[in-house]
Amino acid sequence: MLHRHTVGIIGTGQVGMAAASALFQQRIANELILVDLDRRRAEGEAMDLMHAQGYVGRRRVRAGDYADLADAQIVIFTSGVGQASGEYRLSLLNRITAVFRRIAA
Repeated sequence: MLHRHTVGIIGTGQVGMAAASALFQQRIANELILVDLDRRRAEGEAMDLMHAQGYVGRRRVRAGDYADLADAQIVIFTSGVGQASGEYRLSLLNRITAVFRRIAA
């Protein structure tokens, strides 16, 4: 188990929250920082996880910004876009790459 570590998760969709839930339940890190374009969604997801704190012990889960990830030991990137009906996978990959480039900058 990691001790006194912070894990950041970019994207609070289904994949991001599955990762956050697994990390939280397995007590992998002391702090999780959730970052999403929809800040209110990230805040709501963080509160949902914090309500389970009685089961896993003291852990901190909060919504944050990219700057908050500077001291994270691990950052998990789950942000992306949904595939449009009839869209080719290469086109989807190009759109996801554009999202990644915007965030990485």
